[in-house]
Amino acid sequence: MDLTNLPLFKMVHARMQWAVQRHRVLAQNVSNINTPEYRTRDVREPDFRRILNEGGAGNPAAVPVARTNPAHQPGTLPEPDPYRVRAQTRSFETTLDENTVVLEEQMQKVGETKGRYMMAASLFERNMAMLKTAIKPNR
Repeated sequence: MDLTNLPLFKMVHARMQWAVQRHRVLAQNVSNINTPEYRTRDVREPDFRRILNEGGAGNPAAVPVARTNPAHQPGTLPEPDPYRVRAQTRSFETTLDENTVVLEEQMQKVGETKGRYMMAASLFERNMAMLKTAIKPNR
């Protein structure tokens, strides 16, 4: 049974993947704290309404593209990134070298991201326990 077909698990998985990618971007921000003219970046949160609406039987986006002839060229468009990394437009401070990384701000975002990841992991764990309880035969 593929758990990613269940909407709740799909949303939890999306939240966890978002947190992982955001943590990478925030780590890059911190590692470039002394890089001149570096602009902080952040990751857009996933749109859970879109995630719930994807993958239905009547959804044309759920139909995969197939090559019907080996002589046909494969598609050249890259897979869309569900979480777009964007340059942050506003920062509380800018240094003389035009660097917009504020360590306290980035650490606050890292803590917030960790909390969201832990909440999603806990939700995943509790729902797995509920499914195991439902599947377990009566003794």
